[in-house]
Amino acid sequence: MKIIRWFHFLSFDIVLGAVGSSLLAARMFKAHPGWAWWVTLACTVWLLYMGDHVLDAWKHRKNSQRELHRYIFVNRRILLWSMGVVGIVDLLLIFNLLGNELLKYALLLAGMVLLFYTMRHLFRKNRLFFIPGEIFVLMLYMAGTWLGPLVYRGEELQTPDALIAIMFAGVLLMNLGIISLYDIKLDSRLGISSLARSLGQKSTRNLMLITGVVIYLLLLLQFLIVGVDRYTSLALILSGMSTILLLILLMPSFFRKNDYYRWIADAVLYMGFLSLLV
Repeated sequence: MKIIRWFHFLSFDIVLGAVGSSLLAARMFKAHPGWAWWVTLACTVWLLYMGDHVLDAWKHRKNSQRELHRYIFVNRRILLWSMGVVGIVDLLLIFNLLGNELLKYALLLAGMVLLFYTMRHLFRKNRLFFIPGEIFVLMLYMAGTWLGPLVYRGEELQTPDALIAIMFAGVLLMNLGIISLYDIKLDSRLGISSLARSLGQKSTRNLMLITGVVIYLLLLLQFLIVGVDRYTSLALILSGMSTILLLILLMPSFFRKNDYYRWIADAVLYMGFLSLLV
């Protein structure tokens, strides 16, 4: 259990989920981005999430209410040195081994990340302009993990591609929304305006249920349009992810124990590795 907790605190679970998500996109697009893409993706995702954790840990250092923040704050020096080394390696790979087209879109994505942090800082107390962080994370996560496969796709985009993309976005929404539901009390104490706090618990729960139903309907539509092929197989994987997330939503008494909900919700994205069988 300690190994799993350490794995989560260091955001390695997020990195593994991101690689699995990108692999699913690569199988859908029949893309081969190259090894540099996978390494830079893992490094960049780790830097972003770890950097966010370090900032949160420092912000709440005097009254930390999460074990994650306490762990990060105690080990901040070695983590910052590690981030510096990983950042240098990441930049060298990005500017020397990624193709020019991919680099162009990567820089655009970096600008979107900066926009996300700006919006969160400037408009966090403005009800008119404020957008829950989960919406930005969904867009940035999907754009970041699907960027390489999309640029290096082996064929033109088709209607089934769009259906799979919508299903994947739905899975991400469920993942983020369900975690915000479980964390709503903690977010309230920390002053974090999450999706659940913005919409309310009942509306967020209903949105998650509707999203799960839509994913199942898209699976059926996928089967009716193309029959049984790689798209349907990918749709089945995404429907499996949705099923696990629905169980987390509907069985809070079980999944709240020892933060099972957080670990399993993040681990759901590991199912992207099943696309290797497609």
